[in-house]
Amino acid sequence: MERYLYTDTFTEEEAPDYLCPRCNKGLLRLNKDTLKSVETVDSKLYQRKEYSEFQDMQMIFNCMFKCINDKCGEVVACTGHAGVGIERAVDYDNFSQPDEYYTYYKPLFFYPNLNLITIPKDTPDDIKKLLNKSFELFFTAPSAAANLVRVSIEEILTDQGVEKINNLHRRIEKLPEKHESLKTKFFALKWLGNAGSHSGDRITADDAMDAYELVEDLLLKIYSSKDNELNMLANKINTLKGPKK
Repeated sequence: MERYLYTDTFTEEEAPDYLCPRCNKGLLRLNKDTLKSVETVDSKLYQRKEYSEFQDMQMIFNCMFKCINDKCGEVVACTGHAGVGIERAVDYDNFSQPDEYYTYYKPLFFYPNLNLITIPKDTPDDIKKLLNKSFELFFTAPSAAANLVRVSIEEILTDQGVEKINNLHRRIEKLPEKHESLKTKFFALKWLGNAGSHSGDRITADDAMDAYELVEDLLLKIYSSKDNELNMLANKINTLKGPKK
């Protein structure tokens, strides 16, 4: 996961290439003609003050991204807040250069939501829905996003035949033996999700991304057909104690 794509601001000239949420192959490119920003009323009032500076300006923006895959062409709407940054000039040979101002954009919402991790196609739909809802909330409420990841692992446990009881720790301990090596990741997600539920703003975007990387690994280990095929191949070779016939 390239975290900077989802945590950094961008400019019109340096917009990120997000993965298309529809085809999961093409990249989303900013349609510059759709990039619009409007200064907020409070910002306009503040700008009237003597001591205000240009970089104190606060704006709301919206724009459209479009998938560059010719077989897809999906469009994704984005909105968020914008501000003004300053790039300090460097003096060369005692010739002063003017400072340069630029507008930066901080995304807060995408529709349809971005896929922040890979979800195998064989993942149950209820788990997919929980994770997609988490992706929607990630940019504005990382605590809520992390908590939804916790809820999703409850559903993974249920799907794997673990009895529903009101104690996630005990449920994880009851994981089938074939998933013994995954317990450490399940427990880590439990702690992150608990923090998201009870600690308000303590969960950061980086914490939520930790949760995404952990749950992605669980999904790939449990639901990826490729991983399952390789396990079957390995078991067959081990049974034959040599090349498969």
